[in-house]
Amino acid sequence: MIWILFYYNSLPDMPEGCLLFSNDMMHRDFFKCNPTNTDHYQYPKFETLSYDESCHCREVNRFLERHDPDKYVVFYTRHTSRPEEKKNKIVVGYFKVGKQFENPRGFSASESVLLPKNKCIEIPYSGRGVPVSWGNSSIKNYVAEKLKTLITNPPANIAKGYKEETKRIMDILNTKSGRKKIIEICETCEVKSQCYWGRKTRQHKEYQLKELYGENRSCYESC
Repeated sequence: MIWILFYYNSLPDMPEGCLLFSNDMMHRDFFKCNPTNTDHYQYPKFETLSYDESCHCREVNRFLERHDPDKYVVFYTRHTSRPEEKKNKIVVGYFKVGKQFENPRGFSASESVLLPKNKCIEIPYSGRGVPVSWGNSSIKNYVAEKLKTLITNPPANIAKGYKEETKRIMDILNTKSGRKKIIEICETCEVKSQCYWGRKTRQHKEYQLKELYGENRSCYESC
């Protein structure tokens, strides 16, 4: 068995009372508003169980070129619980590599586990590289142990619920009227002062959503 540790671009926690997101899931950063995230806010796609070289191009190719019948991608994120507070990095789940494909090169998962937010696993990792099972990372044994536990006895798997909620959110974001609806909900939210996204100006929200999901952009593949 081999594995690689990839970064998951997560949405900062929304406060209790948010009408858009449930609080038991570690959502992908739909709004691209977490300051600790990279530009690849649309990855990984737990709703389609796929991953490709559009994110981590070099590492994806090196990983897929290795010969082993059991390959796993473990995902972690820098969890931001409040605008000014950052928790430790945490593992949110994994993909087992199934069918591989080309153009772009990638794979679909034959197995996957996505953990509820309160079951995510803290990870003592402070680097910026991409740890792998065949490398010399200081957390190599730690990740291997946690992955084995997830494979044999996962505490929970919310992949189905995540897929349903992601589809609901993306159906809204991919229409002009839906984006307007989201902004109206956020602007009138009673707890927006506690929310990283809510505290942005209306003009910023309108610009950001248009840039990410406007008619000339294609950021999502239907389930």
